[in-house]
Amino acid sequence: MDSIMLFTLLGLCVGLAAGTQDEVLTNFDLSKFSGFWYEIAFASKMGTHASAHKEEKMGAMMVHLEENLLALTTTYYNEDRCVLEKVGAAQADQPGKFKVTRVAGTKEVVVVATDYKTYAIMDITFPVADAVYRAMKLYSRSLDHNEEALSKFQKKALEYGFSATDIHILKHDLTCVSTLKSVSP
Repeated sequence: MDSIMLFTLLGLCVGLAAGTQDEVLTNFDLSKFSGFWYEIAFASKMGTHASAHKEEKMGAMMVHLEENLLALTTTYYNEDRCVLEKVGAAQADQPGKFKVTRVAGTKEVVVVATDYKTYAIMDITFPVADAVYRAMKLYSRSLDHNEEALSKFQKKALEYGFSATDIHILKHDLTCVSTLKSVSP
């Protein structure tokens, strides 16, 4: 009887621990993840001043392998202009977790949910001055309105400590997206 109770307790502990490890997809497939993604929404606690660079307009990202490294080409708004940035990323200690090296510093990016075909949710941590900030982003393969993906993103953002006011849906302004599409391989 005591051994049954012990195994039940151990099983419960393992189940609880496994439930907290959804930050990283255990079977992440980079080849399925590669390709073009539209940035649809983001969550950030940095306030409106920090999100002003986005101007609430859509960006995009192209993911592909380049000489055994993950290459990310992104477009986003910064001070009323479109910025095209190409950076490298290295696989971190778990599948779906990457270290992105930029001039401004290193970001840690974790793909927390994806179906590879329609949406991807990423958790991003990065240093700013003497603090570490967190943001989440929702990416989509198409511009079709995907309520299910947006709902999953909002739920995940709330689970990660963001409030409803921290979540921003980006306008479908395709200026920066067009820039990326014109230089994509």
